[in-house]
Amino acid sequence: MPRASSDLVRQIRRRPGMYVGGTGGYGLHRLPLLLLQAGTLAASEGRGDEVRLHFGLGGSCSFSFNGPLWPSRLMSEPPPGDSLARLFTPADADLRAPRPDGASETSLLVSPYEDLAIVNALASELEVSLCSEGRTWRQVFRCGEPVGLVQDLPHTKNGRPSSKGTHIHFVPDSSIFERPRFSIPGLSLRMEELAALHECVSFRLRDDVHQVETHHRFERGLVDYTARISEPALPLHAPWSFEGRHESTRVRLSIQWCGAPGNRALSWVNQLRASGGSHLEGLVQGLHGALYHYAETVGRTLELSVYIPAVLLEGLTVLLDVTVPRPVWLGPVKGVLADEECEFAVARLVETWLSKRFEEEPVVAERILDHVIARYVARG
Repeated sequence: MPRASSDLVRQIRRRPGMYVGGTGGYGLHRLPLLLLQAGTLAASEGRGDEVRLHFGLGGSCSFSFNGPLWPSRLMSEPPPGDSLARLFTPADADLRAPRPDGASETSLLVSPYEDLAIVNALASELEVSLCSEGRTWRQVFRCGEPVGLVQDLPHTKNGRPSSKGTHIHFVPDSSIFERPRFSIPGLSLRMEELAALHECVSFRLRDDVHQVETHHRFERGLVDYTARISEPALPLHAPWSFEGRHESTRVRLSIQWCGAPGNRALSWVNQLRASGGSHLEGLVQGLHGALYHYAETVGRTLELSVYIPAVLLEGLTVLLDVTVPRPVWLGPVKGVLADEECEFAVARLVETWLSKRFEEEPVVAERILDHVIARYVARG
């Protein structure tokens, strides 16, 4: 391995907080999250449709993807040769390179593929296998350094051809992480969200410690996830969905008004969960604009004379997925978006689309308007 790569491995191990945010539970969980991000990207590019995480009794984590995890341009064909070693070390990483536009915020280096080098550097041991056409190429690492050359194995030990795909098994380094135990509920929730954001991709989790298995897959992505969330909340109509783009901002939206109270709004910016910010402010503006425009057409604007944003989200299930080239966050913790251009884009797209939807389904639109006005009246 080149000396520069070895130096960077040592730097990551000396200062893990710079790369994963700490040596406690938060930093530990960045490791499987980085693997999930790489698998999700590969699935979105059509190289497979199933992502798995398996947590063993000894604190190990195994990741599987039923296809090639990397684009072919990153692998030597055939065989991989030293590609596996180079992909799992920062040999080709340029720390000064700009982040690609729209990259997920779980991407710590330039791409999710380079982020795998961080997982490797912070593992006491890691093994990666690439299986294709009955052959298996395997590389073993210890503390971020490759052990020997890549192995070219024609068959598995039992004589049967290897399963197709990419398999990564690692053990977090207990000398780095304070408490090398994974929180399964949080990881399962993240996999559920990724399944909603990427329709027809399966996400499976198995935990041997607590004997837990989960499976998340949504044929219609955000629409099916919306229906699941709304089911106990007395839906007033079937979920509506929209996808559009304004300049460099892409918006995906699934929305369903319900009779039961409560705010069921979830949002993501570049696939990272966001608790608030300009994109949600734009959503509220777009909702109000479309509702007011419809109220004008039916002569009920006086009943919507007061603009109360909180009322617009009351009783509403809404999933908003926004992709922006370079998100601007409010404060040091990424969770509140402060991008004014995104606010304008979301407001314009939502108002235009929803106004048209109200025209196409006036019976449902009237029901929604009655619901919103009733909330106004209840607020006094």
